Amino acid sequence: MTEKERLSQLEEVVSEILLKQDRIAEELAHLSLKVASNSIDIAGLKVTVSSVETKVDRLEIKVDRMEMKIDNHTDRIVELQQDVKAGQAELKSNMALLLQAICGQK
Repeated sequence: MTEKERLSQLEEVVSEILLKQDRIAEELAHLSLKVASNSIDIAGLKVTVSSVETKVDRLEIKVDRMEMKIDNHTDRIVELQQDVKAGQAELKSNMALLLQAICGQK
C-alpha cells in the first residue's frame, strides 16, 4: 500500500469516526430533550399529586366532622329512645291507675 492509499484509508476512517460522533451528538441532544420533557412531566405530576393530597386532607377533615356529627346525633337518638321508653312506662303506669280508678268506681 502506498502512502497515498494509507492516507486515503485514514481519511475514510476519520470521516466515519466524525460521522459517528455527529450521530452520537444528535442522539445525545435528542435524549437531553426527552429528559427535559420528562422532567416537565414529572413536575406537572408532582403539582397534581400535591393538589390531590390537599383535596384528600380536606375530605378527611370533612369526614371527621361528619363522624362527630353522627356520634352526636347517635347520642341524641339514644337519649330520645330512653325518653320514649320512660314516657311509655309512665303512660302504661298511668293507664293502669286510670283503669283501676275506673274499675273501682263501678
